[in-house]
Amino acid sequence: MEKNIMKKHQLSLAIASFGLTLIFNPLTASAAPQVFEASGATPADIQTQVDAFRASLGNNNGIGGTFASGRREINWDGVPDQFAAPNLMPPNFFNSNSPRGAVFFTLGTGFQVSANSSNPTNTPVRFGNIHPVYPELFSTFSPQRLFTALGSNITETLFFIPGTAQSATVNAFGAVFTDVNSEDSTTIEYFDVGGNLLLSQNVLPGSTARGSLSFLGVKFDRANVFLVRITSGNRILKTPARDVVVMDDFIYGEPQASR
Repeated sequence: MEKNIMKKHQLSLAIASFGLTLIFNPLTASAAPQVFEASGATPADIQTQVDAFRASLGNNNGIGGTFASGRREINWDGVPDQFAAPNLMPPNFFNSNSPRGAVFFTLGTGFQVSANSSNPTNTPVRFGNIHPVYPELFSTFSPQRLFTALGSNITETLFFIPGTAQSATVNAFGAVFTDVNSEDSTTIEYFDVGGNLLLSQNVLPGSTARGSLSFLGVKFDRANVFLVRITSGNRILKTPARDVVVMDDFIYGEPQASR
């Protein structure tokens, strides 16, 4: 009971941060969601499930525009050096600079995308700027950049009609994770516009102690996911203790206007 109240409070904080006005609709019956999941030591070990999830959503709609169906993807590699480590990435980058209808929220200090190997400040790749062992712990699904919240292991994603302030919902969301070692350390929670928890699903741990990859994607029968809450590992990205986890590709259904 207290946990549900806390989650709804955090959802309210996220909504207030972006000045959204919402209409709360009653719950209606729906089919059981489809779950796509895999883990392994290499990108090939999760590729089949990632591709199946993509295929279930339809065409990749890329950047900008509005569409009645299909999907959006974020692989972080198009983020310019000025918004990558050691710098912060604006939380609305993928709704403003590169419109794909996603805005991020955290109770931490912000978000960071890891440096690539040719960055002008010689910042170490795969969050080696935070701790020198991280490039050995983390691997990539789509090289070279990874993504994380700072000062928190919680990342929340709100959806919008790309490039606008119009709130939206999606019918699916999935993400790739690296270095998940515990079966209950990393979770994706899916909420509707009323703050009701639609599903909470643990991410599969990897098959190796270092550098593993895990994928979890969930598709619902209609676009009723308003907010996604990711718990990535059981420790903030500071020191390599317990289960530190960061993220790679995000894949989600085409944002549809909230009704």
